[in-house]
Amino acid sequence: MSKKSLLLLAGISCFTAVTAQDTFTGIELQPTVAYLKKDGKEARMVRLLFHGGNSYAKATVRMEFNGRLDSVLVPASEKGISLYELPLPGDAVGRETQLSVQLTSGGRVYNSRCMVAPTQKWKVYLLPHSHVDIGYTNVQAKVMKIHLDNIDEAIKIAKKTEQYPEGARFKWNTEAFWVVDHYLAGADEAKKKAFWEAVKKGWINIDGAYANINTSITDSRQLMQMFHTAVKTAKEHGVEIHTMFQGDVPGASWGLSSQADITGIKYFWGAPNAGDRIGNSYKWRDRPFYWQSPGGQKLLYWQSSPYSIGYSLKGNKIPNFFTVEDPLPFYTGKPSENFLNPFLFNYLGELDQKLFPYNMTILTWAMSDNAPIDPELPDAVKEWNERYASPQLVITSVKDFFHDFEAAYGAKVPVVSGDYTEYWTDGIASAARETGINRNNSDRLLQAEAIWALRNKKAFPARDFDTAWNNVLMFNEHTWGAHNSVSNPADPKAIAQWSYKQAFALTGLAQSKDLLAKAAADVTAASGVDVYNTLGQQRTDVVLIPAEQSIAGDLVKDASGRSVPSQRLSTGELAVLVKQIPAFSKQRFTIHNGKAYAGERATVTTTTLQNKFYTIKLDEKTGHIISLEKAGRNLADSGGLNQYTYLPDAAKEKVRFAGPAKVTIKEKGPLVVSLEVVSDAPGANSLKREVRLTAGVDRVEIINTLDKKAVPEKEGVHFAFPFKVPGAQVRYSIPWGSVAAEEDQLQHANRNWYSVQRWVDVSNKDFGVTWSSLDAPLFEIGTQTSAGLLGGLTRSPKWISYMEQSPAIYSWVMNNLWHTNFRRDQEGVTVFRYALQVHDAYDVVAANQRGFSNHRSLVATPAAGPATESLFFSIDNKAVYVESIKPAADGKGVVVQLVNTQEQPAVVTFKGKVNVWQSNMLEEYKNKLEDRVELPGKGVIMVRVETK
Repeated sequence: MSKKSLLLLAGISCFTAVTAQDTFTGIELQPTVAYLKKDGKEARMVRLLFHGGNSYAKATVRMEFNGRLDSVLVPASEKGISLYELPLPGDAVGRETQLSVQLTSGGRVYNSRCMVAPTQKWKVYLLPHSHVDIGYTNVQAKVMKIHLDNIDEAIKIAKKTEQYPEGARFKWNTEAFWVVDHYLAGADEAKKKAFWEAVKKGWINIDGAYANINTSITDSRQLMQMFHTAVKTAKEHGVEIHTMFQGDVPGASWGLSSQADITGIKYFWGAPNAGDRIGNSYKWRDRPFYWQSPGGQKLLYWQSSPYSIGYSLKGNKIPNFFTVEDPLPFYTGKPSENFLNPFLFNYLGELDQKLFPYNMTILTWAMSDNAPIDPELPDAVKEWNERYASPQLVITSVKDFFHDFEAAYGAKVPVVSGDYTEYWTDGIASAARETGINRNNSDRLLQAEAIWALRNKKAFPARDFDTAWNNVLMFNEHTWGAHNSVSNPADPKAIAQWSYKQAFALTGLAQSKDLLAKAAADVTAASGVDVYNTLGQQRTDVVLIPAEQSIAGDLVKDASGRSVPSQRLSTGELAVLVKQIPAFSKQRFTIHNGKAYAGERATVTTTTLQNKFYTIKLDEKTGHIISLEKAGRNLADSGGLNQYTYLPDAAKEKVRFAGPAKVTIKEKGPLVVSLEVVSDAPGANSLKREVRLTAGVDRVEIINTLDKKAVPEKEGVHFAFPFKVPGAQVRYSIPWGSVAAEEDQLQHANRNWYSVQRWVDVSNKDFGVTWSSLDAPLFEIGTQTSAGLLGGLTRSPKWISYMEQSPAIYSWVMNNLWHTNFRRDQEGVTVFRYALQVHDAYDVVAANQRGFSNHRSLVATPAAGPATESLFFSIDNKAVYVESIKPAADGKGVVVQLVNTQEQPAVVTFKGKVNVWQSNMLEEYKNKLEDRVELPGKGVIMVRVETK
C-alpha cells in the first residue's frame, strides 16, 4: 500500500483484512474545523472516536448530514484504531447542522450525533526556530554551539526541500541576532557568503532583536541598541529588517512603539512562556493590534500561543537537554507522528468560538529551549497539506507572516495604546548588586558620549562604545542562570552560567569607566578639575571630587579665581557646589591649600537636617524620616519614609522591620550635612541608612547600605516610602516617555510591580514628590503587592487586574521568589540610593529634569584641554528634552534623540550655525530640516546636527 493511501486512512496504522475482534464499547463524534481532500474535492471532517477499546474489524458508517445521506467504509486494522477521520457529505454549512452516524461492525450497531458549526478555510503559519536562552539548559558555550549548528543544518534542509510544494519549503528563524553575530564572527569568507545567500533566498530569516530582552528594564538608549547590531549588519549586506521576535518574556515596554520610526522595527511578534509567572498576559493571545505610542508611531503586534507547543507535542518525546548532554537533530522516521493532529483542530475551534475575525494565525515550532532543529518539519507539513484542504500549513518567517497578514487585514486591526508592563522583571532583584552596577553603567556610557560630543572631540571610538552597550544590554537579557539555579545552585554548570551572566555587568563597568576617562582626556594637560554637565538643562548641583584628585587642599576656585563652596567629606571626597552650569558644557575649577569656602549653609542636629528648601527629621528610635517638610508642608506619612521591611517566606503577614536605630551625625556641613542610621536588619548582617542635604540644592538624598546574608528560603526586601499626598496619582518614566500607573497601562499588563527608569512622581492637583531610585528599578504601589507570589502562578487570582492609586511607594530591592533561572540567594554589601524632591502641581518637564539630574550627576575629571567647552549648538524649547547625544559614528557632527514631553506639538529651533537632518538609528541622512524641527505631542525624533 502506498504512503499516500496510508495517509488517506488517517495515517495511524496499516489496515489489512484480519480476524481480530473489536474491543470498543461505544463511539463518539468530535467535530473539527478541518476539511479533508477527497476524490479531488474538499469535505468537512469529523473525528470518529472509539471508546473502551480499538476497532479491528471492517465497519460501515452511514451518515446523515446537511440533507445528504452517505456511507464510508472503515477498513479492518491488524493493530486496531482508536479514531477515524470521517469526510462529511455535501457542501460547507452556513449554520450549525446536526450530523447523525450509524456504525455497523461485527453485527453490532452504534449510533452517535453531534452538531457541526460553520467554519472558515484556515491558513496556519508555522515558524520553525529554537528558543534562544543564553544559558539555562547548559553552559553558554554549549548553547551557542547548538544554535550555530542549527544554521548550517537549516541551510542543508532548505536546499534539500527547495522543490517541495510552496508552504512546505524549509525556512529557519534564528530568533535572536546574538546567534547570527557569533556565527559570522567564527565564519570564513565562503561561509559568510553562503549565509547571506541563504538569507536572501529566505532560507535563513533574521529579525531585529539582539536577544530576548527584559525591555522594561532597559533605558531608551539600550532599547534602541537592542536592534542596532542586527539592522546595521543586515543593511551592509543588502537586507532590511523591520521585524522583531520576542520569545518567552511576557509583556514589553511601550517604548518599542515610540522608537519605531528610529529603529525601523514596525512588526513585533511575541511568543511568551506557556504559564510560568506570566500573570494575565495570556489574555492577549491571538488578539493582534497596532500598538500606538504616545507620539502616534505604530507597531503591529501579535502575541501568539506559547512557543513551547512543539516541545509539548514532539520535543519531549525525542532526545532533549533534559535527557542528553549534547542533543542533535533527531529523525523519528515518522514526520506526521507527534505533529499538530489533533492540537491544531482544537486550537482553531477555540478561535472559531471566540469569533476570531481572521482566517490566518501563527504558531511556533521549537523542540525546546536551545534545541536542535526539527529536520522532519518540511515532510510533516507536506504530508499534512496533501491530506487536508484546510487548515493549510505554511512554513514561514516573521516577516512573511506579517506581510501576508497586514495585506489581508491591516485595515481591520484595532489600534491600542498603553504600556504592556512586563512580568519577568522581578527576577532581576535576585542579583541586586549587579543590577545596580549595570543600571549605572548605562548612565555612565551616556555621559561619556555626551562629553565626547560637547567637546567636539575627534576619533570617536564607535566600535568600543557599541561593544560596551551590548554588554549593558545583554545583562538585561532574560536568561540569568541555569534551569537548576534554585534547586541546585552548587552545580558547577549553574555557577558557570551565573559567572558568564555577571560578567556582562562587570565588564560593562570597566568599559564605561574607561570610555568616560577617554572622553575627558586631552593631549594638553592642565591643573585643576573639569566639571561636566552632560544634560541639556542648566543646573546647580554638587559634584564629588575623589580624594586622590583633590589632595592639594579644601579651597576651590572657579576659572575667574572666585572661591566656591566646598567641603571635605568623611569619605575623603571633596564636595563642591557648582552653580548654574549651562547645558552640555564644561567648567574648570582649581584646588588650593586652605580652608574651604562656606557660602550658603546647611545645618544638622542629632535628628534634624535643614537647608533653604527642606527640614528633615528622623525618628531617633527607628531612623525613619518622620518629617519631609518643604514650604510648611510635611509629605512624610505616619510610620515614616525609608522603612526597611523584610518578608520572610515572601509573606506579608510575617513582615519584619529593622531593629532599634542608632542615629549619628556623619557630615557636619556647612555645604553637606547628613545623618547616619545604623541598625540590625532581618536577613542582613547590618544596615546603614544615610540621609543627606546639600546647601543650595533642592534634593534630599538617601544612601542605604545593606550587608545581606545569604538566605535560601524565600524572602522579599523593601524600602517603604509612604508619602502624605492625598488623592495622589502615580506616574513613572519609561523608555522614551512616561506613563500614569493604571491609566496608561494596557489591559492585562503587570500591576503587581513596576519598573522605573529615571523617576516616579506621586502627586495630586496641588503638590507632590518626585522619587528617583538610582540602583533598584522595581517598585510597588500601595503595599507589597509581590507578597506570596511563589511558583508558576498560572491563572492565579493573586495577579492584580486593576491598580488602585496610593501615595505609598515600596522600593522592591531584593527577592528570590523564582524557582528557576534566577539566583536562589545573594549576599554581601549592596548600596541603594534614592533622591526625593517635593514640588507644587505635577509638571512632566520638571519631573524629567529632576530624574535626569538625579541619575546623571555632574562629572569631575582631571583637567585637560581648554578651560571651558560647550556644545556647538543649543535648543530653545524646555518642553523637549535631549534623551541622549553622541558624536556621529562617521565623525561628522552629532546625533541627538529628542523627546517632546507635552501633549501638544512642539517646535525646536537649533541655535548656532548648523545644518540639521532627520535621522535614524543607523545615523542616516533623511529629511533636511534646516534649523528647526516640529515634534508631535509626546513625539520622539532623532536628528543629525553638523556645523555649517
